[in-house]
Amino acid sequence: MFAATLQRRCEASGDAPFVLHGDRTVTWRELLEVVSRTATLLHRNGVRHGDRVLLACGNNPNFLYLWFALRWAGATCVPLHNQSTPEHVRRIVADAGITFATGDAEALARLREGEAWAGAGHGFADAEELEKSVVDLPPLPRADAEPGDECSLLYTSGTTGPPKGAVISDNAFVAGGRELAEAIGITAEDRILLALPLFHTNPQVYGVMTAIATGCSLVLVERFEPARFLEQAVHYGATGFTYVGTMLAMLTRALPERIPEHRLRFCTGGGAPIELWNVIEDHLGVDVHELYGMTETGGWVTANRAGERRRGTCGTVRPDMELAVLGPADEPVPAGEPGEICVRPLRPAVLFDGYHGKAELTLRKFRNLWFHTGDQGFVDENGYLHFLGRLDDMIRRGGENIRPADVEAVLAEHPAVEEVAVVGVPDEVMGQEVRAVVVTNGDFDPWALAEFLTGRLPKLAWPRYVSVRDALPKTATQKIQAARLRVLEAGDIDLREARR
Repeated sequence: MFAATLQRRCEASGDAPFVLHGDRTVTWRELLEVVSRTATLLHRNGVRHGDRVLLACGNNPNFLYLWFALRWAGATCVPLHNQSTPEHVRRIVADAGITFATGDAEALARLREGEAWAGAGHGFADAEELEKSVVDLPPLPRADAEPGDECSLLYTSGTTGPPKGAVISDNAFVAGGRELAEAIGITAEDRILLALPLFHTNPQVYGVMTAIATGCSLVLVERFEPARFLEQAVHYGATGFTYVGTMLAMLTRALPERIPEHRLRFCTGGGAPIELWNVIEDHLGVDVHELYGMTETGGWVTANRAGERRRGTCGTVRPDMELAVLGPADEPVPAGEPGEICVRPLRPAVLFDGYHGKAELTLRKFRNLWFHTGDQGFVDENGYLHFLGRLDDMIRRGGENIRPADVEAVLAEHPAVEEVAVVGVPDEVMGQEVRAVVVTNGDFDPWALAEFLTGRLPKLAWPRYVSVRDALPKTATQKIQAARLRVLEAGDIDLREARR
């Protein structure tokens, strides 16, 4: 179903541009040729229908070629976070039953050097190498697929803990792109700039799938660079981009006093506080389409629709889902009152199909026939969702979920750490930063933490702030009073200073 939708788009849009990367442009017609032949290459390397394949790739056309080719061959794509530690990769490989790895040659080499992957694989130096290597191969016949078939296995959260793979169907991707394009009013004339890593649901659904739905084009840049972002948008003639709140915070700080002439008219994503929203709209002149969603919900649940946007909200629910804000006993709460954000599908295969190999967790999250997001919010009298944050202690840093227990487990292995608590503290740019409060039993040098954490914990989860104490605040039952730790103090050490 995914591959069939892609084929129809390629045939309909033909010589129109699909993706721009560097000084190269790939048309929809060229995309179809490369994808169908890359599927042949994968098949000759042993990839079969139903296999799960690890994809380690940067922001370049190879990611799209290989993702699409895997679905063309009937295999499942398992994208790898670029900051995954070797141990985390090994856990994913074991959990998913990975049979093959592909992507950038450099990324695959790093996996082998770190002993994270020793199986079969095929990597490419760049998109041009991939295109040349398949040009003489015959196209592989497209595998048959149903809307509910497994498209991707996306591993969410869990920086060092047990991996949690969300099973996403073909239709969840297709519907997410189609519905968002309709909500925002994206057309074939648009060009969406993607600076967030392609292994994230954000660019996959908000960018790639809206392009497949409409025939618009994409611009891929290797990474988000605040000082260059507007220049890149102007250079490529971008009309939109996707974001997380951290990205907008950095962008607004880098905006010149005099804005150059540009074609940007919209941006979409989650995590834009009202202050950033105001700057992007009033100073940059770009409509903000703030939405709410996560990997498990097929990318998004609510969005600020074209002509119906309300600043400070996450918009209204999409037509193929039902939204509710529920209390502790899963009872609906009145408009304006906070509770847990929950969602359920009105059509088949629009939400994820559960966590791979974790039936109990899946059932718990879907209790009483609602998917429980773990987020807190409220719906106002006009049906607009307002996001209030996580119900649990999950740290949301730069669009990434960090589980405090995972960071604590690594820090507890330090020979000089007797006890540790990890919390999130507010930050204007990142949304939250990681703060570690430690009780030591010997010589402890916070400035040497980087050396200790390297290879043990992804950098995105490293503490920025460290506080050394004689004891942690606890209740009478010895439970750590985390709420008392969520405020920076004068004695905190800012480890960012050590990284400059």
